[in-house]
Amino acid sequence: MEYNNVQSTIDLKNVVEPRSRERVTERTRGGRSLVERIRPRRITEREKAEFCMQLAVMLQARISLHRALQVLARQATNPRMKEVIDTLGKEIQKGNSLSKGLALQPEIFDNLFIVTAEVGQESGRLAEVLSHLAHHLEKITSLRRKVVQALTYPSLVIAVAVFVVSFLLMFIVPMFGEMFKNFRMELPTSTKIILSLSTVCTEYGLYMIGILGLLLYSFRNTIKNPKVREKGEKVLFKLPFIGDVLLKNHVARFCRTLGTMLQSQVSLLDALEVTRRIISNAELREEIRHIMKHVKLGNAIADPVIESKLFPPMVSQMIAVGEETSELDAMLLKVADYYEKELDHKVETLSSVIEPVLILILGLIVAAILVSMYLPMFDLVNIVGTAQ
Repeated sequence: MEYNNVQSTIDLKNVVEPRSRERVTERTRGGRSLVERIRPRRITEREKAEFCMQLAVMLQARISLHRALQVLARQATNPRMKEVIDTLGKEIQKGNSLSKGLALQPEIFDNLFIVTAEVGQESGRLAEVLSHLAHHLEKITSLRRKVVQALTYPSLVIAVAVFVVSFLLMFIVPMFGEMFKNFRMELPTSTKIILSLSTVCTEYGLYMIGILGLLLYSFRNTIKNPKVREKGEKVLFKLPFIGDVLLKNHVARFCRTLGTMLQSQVSLLDALEVTRRIISNAELREEIRHIMKHVKLGNAIADPVIESKLFPPMVSQMIAVGEETSELDAMLLKVADYYEKELDHKVETLSSVIEPVLILILGLIVAAILVSMYLPMFDLVNIVGTAQ
C-alpha cells in the first residue's frame, strides 16, 4: 500500500485540538444534572475498548448501527456510558454519521475515534476498523495498568512509612521525652534531634498537613499549564532511567496510533495529523509536524525519522523497511509491540528494585527512632542503680 499517494478523504474539521476540546467539553456538560456535573462517573479506556469490540461484533452480525447502539445502551452498567451511547443513537436516528456523533462528545472520544470511524463508514469497513481500534485501546490500557500496578505497592509502602513515623513521633516519642525530662539527664545528639522533630510534629502537625495539602493542590494545578508541563517533561527526559522510559512510552504510542490508523486505511498525512494532535509531548509533536512537511513534498517518511534525535535507530529502520515493502502499518505495530514489551520489562524491573529499597529505608528510619530513644535508657539504669 503506497501511503504517500493516498488522497485525503477525512474532514479534519471534526478533529478537535486539545485546548478547544476542553472548551467543547464544558459546553457539552451543560445538559447534565447537578450531581453528574459535581461528580460525574468516569468512563475508562477499558469501557471504551469493550464498546468498540461489542459494536464491531454486532455490525459483523449485520445488525444495523442504530439497533446495535440501542442494545449496547441497555446493557451499559455505567450511567455515564449509557448516556453517551444514547446520544450517539439519537445522532444516528437524525441521519448523522457515527463520526459526527463521536465529534459532538470530545470529552469522551478523542481524535483517533472520530477519524477512524469516518474512514470505516466511508470505506464500508466500520466493523473491521472498530475492531482495530478496540485492540489499540486494549494495548494502551494494558500498558497503563501495568505502570499503575508497579507504582501502587511503592506508594502503599511510602504511605505506611509516613503513618508509622508520624505515629511514633506524635505519640510514642513524647512519652520518652517526659521520662527523660523528669530525670534531668544528658541526652545523646540523635535523641535530641528525634525529640525536636517530635515537638515540631506535635505542635505544628495540623499546620504541616494543611501546608502539604495546599502544596499538592498548587502542584496539581500548576502541571495543568502546558508550558510548565513541557518544561517538566524536558527535565524528566534528561533523567537516566525515567527519561528512557518516558521516551519509549511516547514512541510506542506514536507507532501504535499511526499504525492503527494506517491499518484502517487512513491516508498518511491525515494519520500523522491526528497522531500529532493526540500525542501529549510537545517536542514529539514538533517532530511529527516536521515529518508531515517532508511527506507533503513527496518524500519518504523514513528520511525525517532517521534525522530525528527523538526516534531510536530501530524505529527509523523498521519504518524504512515498512515503506519499501508497502507494509508500513504492520511494521509500526510491530515496533509498538516491541517497545511495549520492553516498557513492561523496565516497569517490572523498577518495581522489583524499588520495593526492597523502600522497605529497607522504612526499617532504617524506624530503627533509628527506636535506637535514639533506647540509648538514654542505659544511662537511666545506671542513674537508678546509683540512687539505690
